Amino acid sequence: MKYRMFFQIFILLAVFACSSGSRPSGVLPRKKMVPILVDIHLAEAINSQKFNLAMTRDSLPEDLYLSICKKYKIDRSVIEKSLLWYGKHTRDYMPVYNEVLDVLSEMEVKAKSDTLKPVRIGGFDNDTAKTKKIIPPPVKTDAAVK
Repeated sequence: MKYRMFFQIFILLAVFACSSGSRPSGVLPRKKMVPILVDIHLAEAINSQKFNLAMTRDSLPEDLYLSICKKYKIDRSVIEKSLLWYGKHTRDYMPVYNEVLDVLSEMEVKAKSDTLKPVRIGGFDNDTAKTKKIIPPPVKTDAAVK
């Protein structure tokens, strides 16, 4: 009998805890969370390419996350608390993450369209291969002065 009552109380607490729709203080709202998550994904992409970029510092992931905190002027604990809260409240997290995926997809399309320029053999782009000819100003002679 005692176990049944404890089980019912536990179920009620679990239902109320999961159905709580209000964000606690210190959890970032959706509009602030989206750009932070985009930057976190970009930081993870940079970190995964560190060997290709000849960056072998062990502190690179930490530096990248701290730069995100500095960019948004937010303490790391606030970002961690927000990630934990959104991770437990997937109903609120899915629209945020869908928006993050939309932004990343737009960035990918833009990056692909920017890199699809014709390249000449030798590695020079048509625009960078053009050089301006510098013509020196005419030299004044004594005959021209008189």
